[in-house]
Amino acid sequence: MWVIENRHYLGQVTSWSRAEQFGDGVFETLLITDGVAHALAWHAKRLGHGLLRLNILPPAANLERMLGAYIDEMMEHSGLKDGVVKVMVSRGKSARGYGYDAQTEPCVTVFFSPYIPPKDALYEHGIEVQVCATQCSIQQQLAGLKHLNRLENVLAKSELRDDCFEGLMGNYLGLLIEGTMSNVFFEKEAALYTPDLSLSGVEGVMRSLIMEYCRGKGIALHVTHIKMDALTQFASAFVCNSVMGVLPINTLADHPMAIGSITRQLQMAIRSGDIYA
Repeated sequence: MWVIENRHYLGQVTSWSRAEQFGDGVFETLLITDGVAHALAWHAKRLGHGLLRLNILPPAANLERMLGAYIDEMMEHSGLKDGVVKVMVSRGKSARGYGYDAQTEPCVTVFFSPYIPPKDALYEHGIEVQVCATQCSIQQQLAGLKHLNRLENVLAKSELRDDCFEGLMGNYLGLLIEGTMSNVFFEKEAALYTPDLSLSGVEGVMRSLIMEYCRGKGIALHVTHIKMDALTQFASAFVCNSVMGVLPINTLADHPMAIGSITRQLQMAIRSGDIYA
């Protein structure tokens, strides 16, 4: 096939990146502080799970070691010890059609960026969150995976008002799923509630760490279907991901919310490192 890109004729090629053509791959985003990658083993485990689900050959026998080597190399090249590493693993290259050779060699692409965390006031006093019109698709085969096709999140993110830090997304069934860049938990009567992601959404690493922490501390946790029209039944809530940690919600769809005691406990566990133990 012949290729023109941005009016530049690139000639004849036999293949092109499947990440670019189809979003055919998965990615991980890791926080690096003082030269240490947070939850490295958890990210490696999720990466392996995603590759297996998509039938993509793993690029290394030991994914944790591979991630660690890329992170070390990026810190050496950049001279930075703090930042965010994004690792994409795609199926590699193929011709125009959807079909692929099962033995296609995967491609690993790594980005390293400086990270400016949210202001301390947001962790202390909370954030405003709105409800987005853009829905998460219902696709059980892809549910939970952090695959490369994130157009729904891109569209939902574009809806956010200037005064809203995050937006929540539901699916066609009217069920809450996640934030545009986060998972969400609700706190009620000394228990946490988080959406069931068996049909839609991304199973975030921080979400998994919080669930594991709750099991270890005996904190009641319910993974359940939460209706979009029933969000105000909860008095407290927070959003989370592996880079920004836990951010309390002070206003959800113009409805005031308090900051719960479990939310504060989780913030302390992240600061102290206990949540990664």
